[in-house]
Amino acid sequence: MPFLRLTRDRRGFENTFLMHADRPGDRPRLLYWYRTAPGIVLGRPALDEDAIRTIEEQHPEIDFDWPAILALSEVMTPEDEAAPKPQKQEPKRRRDKSHLRFVASQPCLVCGRQPSDPHHLRFAQPRALGVKVSDEFTVPLCRGHHRQLHQAGNEMAWWDKLKIDALRVARQLWEQTHPNKAAGDIVGQPGSAAKAEFTS
Repeated sequence: MPFLRLTRDRRGFENTFLMHADRPGDRPRLLYWYRTAPGIVLGRPALDEDAIRTIEEQHPEIDFDWPAILALSEVMTPEDEAAPKPQKQEPKRRRDKSHLRFVASQPCLVCGRQPSDPHHLRFAQPRALGVKVSDEFTVPLCRGHHRQLHQAGNEMAWWDKLKIDALRVARQLWEQTHPNKAAGDIVGQPGSAAKAEFTS
């Protein structure tokens, strides 16, 4: 049987939804929606005779018991929309060209060759579409190992296999170019900075 769902959002807009499920347990589908702005009288109720006639013409396969539908709507209290869940603060993605140049001046973490590419540790921050992690999470890799890493499916496993703690190295390199700034949020890492044995 069709039923009404009434809501009022945080801005005061009142919504009247006419819903219907073909069978018990099915997900209800929307048949009709009417929205009223706060404090504005539009001259007609959400479900007047014209609206009812149009709904019945558009859905001839449904038996509408309007007295029952409207009676139910009278006892329903418009519900406020659920308060938005607090959004996690997006980690800062710092950009620092001078730091990238500094990282590129270091020897490759794997073989010690130079020059190096500044490789961004993709697992250091949550993924974002088309956006690299912060420049503070970069380590030096020669062109060959940089290419090899990008071809590897699991970056963390690639570093683990080499027994290199790339996050710790990235943290130390950032501290060398930003001695008074703490490194940003690292996924799965404690807040205190860990020192790494790494020499330039």
